[in-house]
Amino acid sequence: MIVTMIGHKGIPSSSGGIERHVEELATELVRFGVRVISFDRAWYVGDTNPVAGIERRWSHGWHTKNLDAITHTFTAILLARRDRPDIVHLHGVGPALLAGFARLMHPRAKIIVTFHCVDRMHAKWGFFAKTMLRIGEWCACRCAHRTIAVSDTIGRYCMSAYDTQTATIPNGVRINPSADASHLADFGLNPRGYFALVARLIPHKNVHVAIEAHSLLAERRPDLAAKHPLVVIGGSSFTDTYASALRDLANTYPHVKLVGEQRGDALRALQSHAVAHAIVSASEGMSIALLEAMSYRKPLIVSDIPENTDVTSHDALVVRLNDASSLSRAMENMLDMTDAERARMGDALYDRVRTHHHWGSIAEQTFHVYQEILASTALALHAVDVLNRKTVLTFWL
Repeated sequence: MIVTMIGHKGIPSSSGGIERHVEELATELVRFGVRVISFDRAWYVGDTNPVAGIERRWSHGWHTKNLDAITHTFTAILLARRDRPDIVHLHGVGPALLAGFARLMHPRAKIIVTFHCVDRMHAKWGFFAKTMLRIGEWCACRCAHRTIAVSDTIGRYCMSAYDTQTATIPNGVRINPSADASHLADFGLNPRGYFALVARLIPHKNVHVAIEAHSLLAERRPDLAAKHPLVVIGGSSFTDTYASALRDLANTYPHVKLVGEQRGDALRALQSHAVAHAIVSASEGMSIALLEAMSYRKPLIVSDIPENTDVTSHDALVVRLNDASSLSRAMENMLDMTDAERARMGDALYDRVRTHHHWGSIAEQTFHVYQEILASTALALHAVDVLNRKTVLTFWL
């Protein structure tokens, strides 16, 4: 079986939930004997080596906010014809705009789309882009042979908005050991001495709300806030204006650190040694940053959107969306807990993520979707062949 992955920026991933999803999924699919081909963007992967076992191809396009994804997807679909894939797997509703084109260019292949997030709800997009993303949702649900949703919430959305029954296969996480705390010295931090917020600097991630919440904590409990600053880990994504505004805000408030995009041991150290993580987005598909925090046994504060609470259940502190006061009180409550209470919360979240979000199981479910859609085609072709044979036999008799 040959599977072509298209729509992500590239692998190995350096940032972005979709890129992490594709890298982990593709790595596991190779274990099932699948030949996986990833169409990568040179501006994203740079001079990094391909992931072991996964073949790399280059797509081409215009690296701009509105045209990067669609132009790279277009060229990838064309170039993928050389490999004659059995499955063309598109990731995201932006690339799904070309699901119909993919069917035209690959008449013998099956087109799968993974619906990662309702992207048109994100504030960084203008009216035209949001309109195109809405059309992309329709294409993801109506032009693909099969649609995969990464959460029950997105699955319900596809059914109610487009009358499409999806296969719901969640995001996953790889369980890694905690990194050496010595890396924290580079950021002037101590173990369990800060809140972590891992997110790209995009308005719907609500970094500005988290900064406001922490400043409210500083007004009530200045010593507590000073000992536990807010550390924001992530860079912009065609959102330089918002990122600049956050830096200006951070310059006026001493207890927030914007450390930019981090990778490797530095990122793992920042994730694994926080006192708690805050995931307070206004919109998500299924946050890999959330799953990673759970994998490190970290207690969580999450916004009350179902994409978060469906994952954490009752094992996290839940705050009202876009409510800095609610988030500030939750931060205070988290710090007032004993170490044992926070550890119990982290253990409960770890058990949930280990049980429900294992990449091996996720890849197996995806592989079964591939097999089912290919088998249904083979069965249909066999039925047509049998019908044609009967027709010929009847004619001669």
